[in-house]
Amino acid sequence: MTEFELGLSGKAEHWISQFNKDNLPKDQISVSFSRSSGPGGQNVNKVSTKVDMRFRLDDAHWIPDYAREKLKSSHRLNKSGELVIMSDKSRTQSKNIQDCYDKLTTIIKQAVAVQREADSGALARIEKRRLIEDSKRIDQKKRHANKKTDRRTKSNDY
Repeated sequence: MTEFELGLSGKAEHWISQFNKDNLPKDQISVSFSRSSGPGGQNVNKVSTKVDMRFRLDDAHWIPDYAREKLKSSHRLNKSGELVIMSDKSRTQSKNIQDCYDKLTTIIKQAVAVQREADSGALARIEKRRLIEDSKRIDQKKRHANKKTDRRTKSNDY
């Protein structure tokens, strides 16, 4: 792994640890409500609890550039360049708003995260575990096959 990648992953981890939903700028987010199809019985027909949250990605210069590019290539982006998040899990607007903020925070953190390459020790442990699991699986198949063979009639008495 290069020094640049080590620095980038360290910076990304620090950025992610500092970021939470309270850091989201409210002026870049628009929230609208509509009637939900979720739980609520007759309440669904009367109260607009479904939340449609839109986040303007072009104005989000506080997100690292590489993460913004990841988000732009995301399937959640509409033609206006907004990240669209919806929630109708709950019967209340406030819980659905919090759910949208949680989803947005998670999406941004996932975009900022930089995948580290596994070191040689970790790769060796993974390979060892894979070999152990393979041998267990093969042993189990052999035992099962032997059980089936033992059930067959050995000689034909007819």
